Amino acid sequence: MPSIFVANDWKCHFSVNTQTGLWQDFKTGRSGNFIHLFAEVENLSYKKALSKLLFKDLMEEVSGEKEAKIEPVIRKITDFPNFLEEGLVVTADSDTESNDLLEKAWMLLYDRGLFNLEDDETEPFYVATSGRYKGRLIIPFKDPEGALFFFQARALGDEQPKYLNPLDSPVKPSHILYPFDEAAASVVVCEGPLDARSLQLQGINATCTLGSSISDTQISALSRFHGKVIVGYDNDSAGDRGLRKFESLRLEKRMTKLHVCPPPRGYKDWNSAHAQGYDLKDWLKTETCRYDFNYKLSTLL
Repeated sequence: MPSIFVANDWKCHFSVNTQTGLWQDFKTGRSGNFIHLFAEVENLSYKKALSKLLFKDLMEEVSGEKEAKIEPVIRKITDFPNFLEEGLVVTADSDTESNDLLEKAWMLLYDRGLFNLEDDETEPFYVATSGRYKGRLIIPFKDPEGALFFFQARALGDEQPKYLNPLDSPVKPSHILYPFDEAAASVVVCEGPLDARSLQLQGINATCTLGSSISDTQISALSRFHGKVIVGYDNDSAGDRGLRKFESLRLEKRMTKLHVCPPPRGYKDWNSAHAQGYDLKDWLKTETCRYDFNYKLSTLL
């Protein structure tokens, strides 16, 4: 739509996501959430706009006049290859002698300890055999009913970029959390799906934000989690920056205080420690990792 900040914007530089309320003005570079937009249009402060919206929402609920929610438009995901039928299935007992590509994927997963050798029912990985993701390891993201809703395609060698996301997914990677138990007492939030898988294989509830920069959508989902949220980003500068952003958004969402537990000392990420046989449950229980955000921040300054 035309920009609300610039007159005669016939090129329509203004965009609003009707599902999330996030907006961006490509003419001026301004962006924000729906409350920011309401404040701009009504010429109000952010706090005043929030107050008016909350009051309006509550009054509509009391009077029963609240409009029915608009169902999201479901687009066909043309970029989702049917890996369940066309790809190579990679499990702990795959016959790797039949295919060099399968063997390469199997070795990568085995070396990283990502097979559950005691459970034949664990979710398998796949290898794409054609198209844009040919020769890449497919890390599936499935809902509780087993339906594929997202995936990442990881390079098996030195190909760049290391990870590819679906081109035509109805959701962005920044809107995705790796599947986890939403009724558990706690969840560890790490950066990548292989880290989350490593923690889950050791009996630890975990998810990931597909990188170290958590989005507003992801933290909104985590703010509805009733248990303890433990941030476990990598032991590097990107992980430290991600932690700061996490805390900033946490304050905006009025979430309870964060718990912070990075991977064990000497390891960059959770998978590195897991692959070396480190007891991650034991690490999460130690006093040395039970620091809150304020303690972690003091170590970074």
